This record gives sequence, C-alpha cells and structure tokens, in this order.
Amino acid sequence: MFSNDLTIKLDTSYEQTRALVIEVLKSSISGQITSLYSNVANLAVQKGIVKNPAEANFLNPTYKLPEKYKTWIEDIIWDLIMEGLVRPGLGDALNPGLPWYHVSEYGKTVLTTQSPQPYDPDGYLNEVRAIPNIDDVIISYLEESLKAFRIHCHLSSVITLGCASEKAILLLIEAYKVAISNPTQQANFAKKTDTLAIKRKHDEFQNLLNAKISPLLPKELKENLDNYLIGLFSIIRSTRNDAGHPSGKEIRREHLYAYLATFPEYLKKVYALIDWLNNNQI
Repeated sequence: MFSNDLTIKLDTSYEQTRALVIEVLKSSISGQITSLYSNVANLAVQKGIVKNPAEANFLNPTYKLPEKYKTWIEDIIWDLIMEGLVRPGLGDALNPGLPWYHVSEYGKTVLTTQSPQPYDPDGYLNEVRAIPNIDDVIISYLEESLKAFRIHCHLSSVITLGCASEKAILLLIEAYKVAISNPTQQANFAKKTDTLAIKRKHDEFQNLLNAKISPLLPKELKENLDNYLIGLFSIIRSTRNDAGHPSGKEIRREHLYAYLATFPEYLKKVYALIDWLNNNQI
C-alpha cells in the first residue's frame, strides 16, 4: 500500500522560498502555518521547481517539505509579521494568536499588486538584473534599499534608492555626451555637466532631451519618457534630499513602496534610451 505523502527534494534559497510563501499567501490569506508547508511544496511541484516525486497511479498526492524548509517558512512568516503583511491569529476572537495567521489589509493590497514586488526581493532583483548591461552599482544600492524598506528603515531606503537612481541618470548623461557628433557641442555639454550637482546635470540633459533627442526617438521609446525621466527621478531625488537632511519629514511607507514598485520600469526606460544613444549619433 502506497502513501500519498511525499517529501520533495527542494533546493531553493531562503529568498526563493520566501517568494513561494508570498505567492501561496495570495490565495491562502488565513489558516495555520503548518498548512503552508504542503501549499508551498505543492506550488514548487506545479511550477516545475522540483521534479514531481509521485508515481503515475498516485491520486491527489500530498507533498511534504524537508524539515529545513518548515523552519524557514516559520521564520518567513515572522519576517512578514514584522513587515506588516501578516498578523498572528485568524483575525477573530476565537483564534487570536499563532500558529494561526491572516494576511493584513495592507498585505492584501500589496499581494494584489502586479508590479515587481519589493517584498519579494529575489524576484524583484531578478527582473532588474535582466535589464541588459545593468550596472552593478545600481544593483548594490537597490539591494540595500529593499533591505531597509522591509525593516521599516524608510529614510535609509529612500536614500539608497536615490543613489541607484542617480547612478542610472549619470550613465544616461554620459551616453548622451558620447553620442554628440559635433566636437564643439560635445565639449560644451561636457563643460556644463562638469559638476557634482545632479540636479544641474539632469536639468541640462533634460533641456537637450526635449529639444534634440525626443523628436528622433521611436514612438515606443518616447512613451511615458517624461513621466520617468522628469517625474519619478525628481520625486525620488527630492525625497532623498529630505531624508538626507535633518528636515524632520516623514517618509510614508506607501509612498516608498510605490517608488520601489515603479523603479524597475524607470530603469528599463533609462537603459532603453542609453541603448538607443549607443547606436545613434545626435
């Protein structure tokens, strides 16, 4: 007689396991932590992360996790509690604490977001790393920003996010300088942007972007370009400046979440423009 309980041979990192837990929580918004063990195991099999160990004649097999991953899931739930996505108990008076859990209202909002998920740093960074020629400095600051965000260090998070944004813009400005075909104009642009002040560099580039570059760009590249290169960059820069000085201004979690969620698209737009400049002269 065969048992339908099967232990899968899972080989994922802590962050990859966290991503599985977050995906499971989208449909299992409340229950016991122990129920997450089989749900995560089932999801790993469904996604092809592990080979299905069930024989063909097994009906509705119940997959099990190795003990290490059960411990990890307990730790991940505590992480998510600290981050505000999950709360102990079922949210009623009958089951007020662990091992019961429920997804918080904030967590429900976050989990339904389709954009890259700051609470899933592994998946988030994989999407960013997929951008061709993405700079390691950007990745480094972005990793730090995600870590700080998850432990509610919002000032630190927005400062490091601002550093990642600034590095991307500096690379874009350099690509534009190289693309200028006229030596005199190139020298003039280099002189005007020879400053440590990122706002002055950005303003000078933005003026030329509107006057000289945008009319030449393909339609798909021009789409929402101003929203990213003016709007999002300026918001992040301004918020970073507020955080970096003793202004006393609070960085709201939902605002920072929105900046992080849209940042991969911002980077894709910046790097698409860099690629265009690398292949065209102005």
